[in-house]
Amino acid sequence: MEGIAPIYVNKAGVRPVTYQVGIDKDSLFGDIAGAGLTYDKGTDKLQVCLSRDTGNSLRFGADGCLYAPGGETPVPDVCARPIESLPAAPNVVGAAELAGLMGPYSSPYQVDYCLAEGYDIVHFHTCTTSDGVGVVTDYWDHIISAGRSSLYLTQDARQMTAATIQSTFNYAGDVDDPRTFTWGDDDVDLEKRKDRRGGWYGWLAQRYYQPLASDFLRKIDAKSVALLDCSPDPERAAYPESDAIIGPMQVVLDHCAQSWSMIGVRELTNATTVENQGITAIMMPLKPTTWGDATLPYPVADLTAAGVEWIALYSRHADSVFTAYKDAGLQVLMRGTSRQSEYTRVSALGIRGVLQFDPSYYRGPGTVPALGGRGYRMEFDPWEHRRMGTGQLSFHTDQQLVLASGGHVRGRTEDAEQGLVLPSGFGDGRDRAAVLCGWECPMANPTSYTITFDLKWDTLSASATAARMGLLFGAVTDADPYSWPQNDPVANPAKVPAITPNCYRVYQRQNGEIGIGRFAADGSYTLLATRTSPAVSAGVWNTYELVVTADQITFTRVRSDGTRHTVTAADTTWRGAYFWVEKTESTTGSTATGFTGRVRNVSYT
Repeated sequence: MEGIAPIYVNKAGVRPVTYQVGIDKDSLFGDIAGAGLTYDKGTDKLQVCLSRDTGNSLRFGADGCLYAPGGETPVPDVCARPIESLPAAPNVVGAAELAGLMGPYSSPYQVDYCLAEGYDIVHFHTCTTSDGVGVVTDYWDHIISAGRSSLYLTQDARQMTAATIQSTFNYAGDVDDPRTFTWGDDDVDLEKRKDRRGGWYGWLAQRYYQPLASDFLRKIDAKSVALLDCSPDPERAAYPESDAIIGPMQVVLDHCAQSWSMIGVRELTNATTVENQGITAIMMPLKPTTWGDATLPYPVADLTAAGVEWIALYSRHADSVFTAYKDAGLQVLMRGTSRQSEYTRVSALGIRGVLQFDPSYYRGPGTVPALGGRGYRMEFDPWEHRRMGTGQLSFHTDQQLVLASGGHVRGRTEDAEQGLVLPSGFGDGRDRAAVLCGWECPMANPTSYTITFDLKWDTLSASATAARMGLLFGAVTDADPYSWPQNDPVANPAKVPAITPNCYRVYQRQNGEIGIGRFAADGSYTLLATRTSPAVSAGVWNTYELVVTADQITFTRVRSDGTRHTVTAADTTWRGAYFWVEKTESTTGSTATGFTGRVRNVSYT
């Protein structure tokens, strides 16, 4: 027995066998789907094909039927920002995870923050509940955690109703460490449940009910492009992406938000399903394991054949990957490091723009007018308010890492005392571990300024010579200065390339020595001036003053009793506008000896 397409005969099995006769839907619908029809493999449905040509207004209505808008457009004429109105390359600035370095990934007030800052795209994670409703989730696994909410059991959102999720309080932090968040588990001690007062972004976070996707779309309301990211972590999510997109697609249709919404997917079949609903799909491939990865996450021809127009790639990808998609006509976004220096790469590539954890800092204080920077300098120490500062970046945030216990990503704040705590182990025992003081950068006059700051050793190191804190300053760009070891897969598994720090260093060693050093363009390091002073004492604040002129650098330690110790160096090598707080627990090649340090009141005039 043989079948003639689209009829097929399944002859598998041991004879005698019952043959199964069926219809190959791909062949059938490929033959009979004429103009205006398309077969969607993701939904297994034959449906109307909506043209993607510019100017087409036909769409699916909330009831799933065809809708041709007449009269007033559902998108407001005033202040509407549909996808087609996004800035030209390379100036699109989007907020990844609701600008995730500044607040909780799923909080309603972070949506308000993004809208107030005027970002072009607002990105957040979404999936589908058990009753088919689109819901906002915190992270890539689509799980609502009992470790940071009022739930009694950590569970996948797909196993809960919208009513259950919507009534769940999110505490925005961990019960035992209000400065950070670590994943909860199913074994939560309900007797210890209480309000959390912060997270990786600092203290003062409000509790909130877990939002539905419709809550966020009502807030955004075409004032920005909404990016509903449905792409799950394949190693952690329990349900497939094809399930995750059901609710978010419906909520976009319900709000007639097709012109100002994107749905992020990882699988091409699901991108086709999204596009067939008249919604713009954007591909969200996984982050490469190593920097400089030149592997294309998708064949270019597959994306263009499917009509996909947008893709978001991590900055770890090689330039050739960005160029391949851009040259094929796709609109490419970079999921980046939030550093202002990254704009140079984005511009050189000619891609459409970025998604950043700290987009306000990336835009700069109006220094690149096309980016729409509104200014961000603070007149106060952000740590005085137990919050993180704009542009408070580190070598960890460059890896798109935000969550870590104890403040190892970029320091932490504490309720008891003002200041940023740099814990023991910060920097993983390597040189030039530093936190960018981005809210003060770029300095307005880098050839003449004074920086003041306070330092304290909360605990002392076993090596009074190796342990030091201070500043890296005078850098021409804000590229992170961290000393990534090369050819060491354990210490540098992501193969982050080495960087030559073009800057100075001023430091206070635990043994009392203060000094000024200079990094050269060839990577060498020279001490320009040193002097002794009394060893630091645990728990005692010291004030420091750095004065830079066109031809001289002066660094002063002011002890708690007012005694001053000063070093001076005449050098003109670097006069850049960026500086960092640095903490070092070891010298090159030596064993790290941890200590906990604290810094506060960093300011310049």
